[in-house]
Amino acid sequence: MGPRIALTASLMASLGLLAACANPESRQASAQAVEAAADAKDDATCREKGLSPGTKDFDACRERLAQAHADEATAQERRRIEFQKTLGGGTSDYSGH
Repeated sequence: MGPRIALTASLMASLGLLAACANPESRQASAQAVEAAADAKDDATCREKGLSPGTKDFDACRERLAQAHADEATAQERRRIEFQKTLGGGTSDYSGH
């Protein structure tokens, strides 16, 4: 069941990215769909480890996954900033001016 959830999450994320080009409402809806898919994937990951929702171990598993996602988002933003520096140091996107 794990690969099916991963495939579904990937499909949802892809569809969300396509819809994001349409308008602000679509972007918001797609962001929510991507978040829901990620939530379902994290839930499945913890369940596959034999953990049950509502237990301390399950909650700790979900917190570890949330922290890993936050760390990855931070690293991705850092890479984006470094890329902006490489393309044109001092651009308004990088400098914040």
